[in-house]
Amino acid sequence: MEQKKRESRTIINIGTSLMVVILISMAFAVIAALAISSSHNNYNLSQKLKEHTDEYYAASNEAYEKIAASNWADQEFTVDINENQVLNVKVDKGEIVRFTVDNSSNWEAESSQPVITIDD
Repeated sequence: MEQKKRESRTIINIGTSLMVVILISMAFAVIAALAISSSHNNYNLSQKLKEHTDEYYAASNEAYEKIAASNWADQEFTVDINENQVLNVKVDKGEIVRFTVDNSSNWEAESSQPVITIDD
């Protein structure tokens, strides 16, 4: 009789520890999946930032070339950065007075939320 009690206790102890190991493994798997997802999103964001930076410096170089070609004469012009932004440049008396990035298109956040409506 006592032999049966020992066997049943051993099985319960193994089952409990196995469940704990499974739960810990699942927690590590979830953490790993979240880390991979986060790193992928960070990579995509850094690629977009790199593209934007490249576009800005290309427009900036074009603006400086125009200024140098005119021998720093008084002028005002814009250079397209991308389809949404322009670089406004103004040279007055041999100095750059304005060198700003302005949006050339309107952007509005979509603030509507989908709502479930129940028709009567």
